[in-house]
Amino acid sequence: MLGIKRMDHVCMVVRKLDERLPMLTELFGMKIANRFENPAAGYNGVALDMPGGGAQWELLEPASDDSFLARFLDERGPGFHHVTFEVESVDRATAAMESYAYKPFGLRSSGTYKEVYLHPRDSGGVLIQLFEDGEG
Repeated sequence: MLGIKRMDHVCMVVRKLDERLPMLTELFGMKIANRFENPAAGYNGVALDMPGGGAQWELLEPASDDSFLARFLDERGPGFHHVTFEVESVDRATAAMESYAYKPFGLRSSGTYKEVYLHPRDSGGVLIQLFEDGEG
């Protein structure tokens, strides 16, 4: 078993954050939790709290024309990008996926945070991010 603790967020890629925000905040009633930038990875984002609590909705936009998100938008257009789950242990989740002959990728860690991904070709079409954060 993966040891999922909770679903953390779903992510949508858009061309411009501020063009999509009114739909989510005004119509859907979501509240902006925080905005963030990751120049090294080439994206900007906003996390939104959904009514009723629980998981968040995340929007990402490319920060430059040569970022991976710009390529994503050119190939697929705006839309769903990934779903993220918090797990008890990324190492155990990775071993569990491998026991089913899946090939997790992108293992990264920084301090107490660790993440890994399951490719859409293995999951039936959805990029899945699994993370653990020893501080939370």
